[in-house]
Amino acid sequence: MAILSTTGGPTTATWSVNSVQGGNSMVGTIDSTGLYHAPASLPSPATVTVTASASGVSGTASVTVVPAMLTVSPSSATVPLGGTQQFTASLNGTVQTTAMWSVNGVQGGNSTVGTIDSTGRYTAPASFPSPNVFMVTASASGASGSANLTVVYPNDNHTSQVIPIKLGTSGGNSTDISGSFCCSGTLGSLVSRGGTFFILSNNHVLDKSDTGMPGQTITQPGLVDTSPTCVGPTTTVATLTQAAPLKPANGTNGPAPSNVDAAIAAIVTIPAAAVDTTGAILDLGPAGASSIASAPPSSTPAVPATVLGSNEGVAKSGRSTGLTCSTLSSISTNVSVTYKASCNGATSFTSTFSNQVVINGGNFSAAGDSGSLVVTSDTARPLGLLFAGNSTSTTANPIQAVITAFTNASGTPSIVGGPDHAVSCQPTASASSATLVAGANSAMLSVEELRRATAIKEAHATELMKDPAVAGVGVGVSADNPKEAALVIYTSGATMQRIPPQIEGVRTKVILGTPFTARPQEAAAPPPAQAATQAIILNLEDINRAAAVKEAHVDDLMQQEAIQGVGVGRSEDNPSEPALVVYVETGKLRSAIPPEMDGVRTKIIEGDRFRAFDWGNEPKATASCSKTPSRANRRK
Repeated sequence: MAILSTTGGPTTATWSVNSVQGGNSMVGTIDSTGLYHAPASLPSPATVTVTASASGVSGTASVTVVPAMLTVSPSSATVPLGGTQQFTASLNGTVQTTAMWSVNGVQGGNSTVGTIDSTGRYTAPASFPSPNVFMVTASASGASGSANLTVVYPNDNHTSQVIPIKLGTSGGNSTDISGSFCCSGTLGSLVSRGGTFFILSNNHVLDKSDTGMPGQTITQPGLVDTSPTCVGPTTTVATLTQAAPLKPANGTNGPAPSNVDAAIAAIVTIPAAAVDTTGAILDLGPAGASSIASAPPSSTPAVPATVLGSNEGVAKSGRSTGLTCSTLSSISTNVSVTYKASCNGATSFTSTFSNQVVINGGNFSAAGDSGSLVVTSDTARPLGLLFAGNSTSTTANPIQAVITAFTNASGTPSIVGGPDHAVSCQPTASASSATLVAGANSAMLSVEELRRATAIKEAHATELMKDPAVAGVGVGVSADNPKEAALVIYTSGATMQRIPPQIEGVRTKVILGTPFTARPQEAAAPPPAQAATQAIILNLEDINRAAAVKEAHVDDLMQQEAIQGVGVGRSEDNPSEPALVVYVETGKLRSAIPPEMDGVRTKIIEGDRFRAFDWGNEPKATASCSKTPSRANRRK
């Protein structure tokens, strides 16, 4: 709608649009006062001419009709059960207060998908819905816009608990304060040694990175979840007993002396046990209508190579992101991790760990989850002790290495648990299911890289397709290194010979699926059905062979400044084969990693530095591992 006027003349002009007096529904209408109304549909061309005529003279103006763009803000949101979220609708930048709101096409929503009022205020349902992802839509002036919404269980891992507490909860050393900053992490699980129960967590959570003292009190919740001044109601639940040495012998850089970042604290037992002695961990049980039950883990430790080989899922319940699930990125991993020696201090030292476990996904953990117990999601068997991460991955000490570190004359510790059971892996309020390694498309590759791969494809496609199981050969992006092209080889079953990891320096990417109806020389899309990666078992012998290759090359690789970890994982280009997984600091790699080493594929994962503080996708207003500013200073 626009108001046009004549100047210096009569006000009784005759108005027309594109020479049509008064206009019409196609080009828009205009009344005797010069008030123009745009049509409901965009005219073609979009610019129309408005003419005013009076006393034998006329004047024109051009009016461009633009599409009505309605946007909903925020464009996506995560809301806990029973929680609320305010949405706003804007039409071409102007807030619409009379928009009509719906959830999944239901005006005003309902008790299943949640309700939304006339102001755009959404209220989540009281019971967990399935599915739990919805679309919120606003309509106004003939236009509409939408936002994605996910309903999740509330995350109570950071709140104060009643004695006896469940684990997987906020906690830490009561003296972990530096000036106006305080620090906390996760009280991960319960262990038993010589008839005594201990809380298991990280050294940098309980022992302040080797600077604590035995006997110091461990509180729940951690200091970061108390008052803005780090002084508030907490409960003493344990006393620091023993920490595995963490800091390198030279003080700044080198191997971690115990090869684990772990500590134990004896639970308070007077007047009663301060910790649930069944070993129950928050959210490790079955999902109900409005919450996920607590449950102990299995008492049987998991074997990392078995978990990797079967692509078994893993889970953890931690202070910041609650219950999250993912898969293993690598085992037998050498990884360097940076530490702060004091709460909110500068980076003080870097410890290197060997034979560690790395988990896929930037959302699997975040700052504050340090100390969480990582378990298998189908059996809840303890796999590792979470201690560091970055934007793409999470690192954990193998649980057997942790047990070994605390074996002494008092006995061998064991994880307190029960029988095998499945973990629900339903999302909680602070996290969604883990984001795995992102894929890529050919638009990300340079023209030169695509030309190189295409030339190799043309030279070898005919020979490759002599194998009856090869249905097509194309050019795409390597999943093991998204910065490189790959020969994409579509197969309908087992090939006569192993497809090599690379051909003339170009990686190969094998996709198993149903046969094509024809056998094209180049395939633009994969077959309609692909075998699920989780159904492909990695042979233990192949994993061990890859581990031997890793040991042969890890020292040379880790000497490169950009490389912060090397382990054994599953190739994404050919999920039936293991790969050397090389963790690279983003933008710092100066020389290319070859597609294979001693016949084993390589897989490159870029990310920021692995660290035991301030990592992950959590907002700045949340706690950071054991190195977190107080609530009053978290935005700094």
